[in-house]
Amino acid sequence: MLKGIIFDVDGTLVDSNDAHAESWVDTFAEAGYDVPYSAVRPLIGMGADKLLPKTIGVSSESEEAKKGRS
Repeated sequence: MLKGIIFDVDGTLVDSNDAHAESWVDTFAEAGYDVPYSAVRPLIGMGADKLLPKTIGVSSESEEAKKGRS
């Protein structure tokens, strides 16, 4: 019998912002970009459409960004 459900909106029960930032840093590194954690961390919570231009200077609608979606 189901007694309850725990639903966590990002940051409510578990603060995952640091892990999210580290994931972006790792992803950038795999794509050949050296973006420091300190540049990414304050941007967590923004969508990629805001984060990509502020970190690597490309629009989320650019061909380069679209390659990562496939």
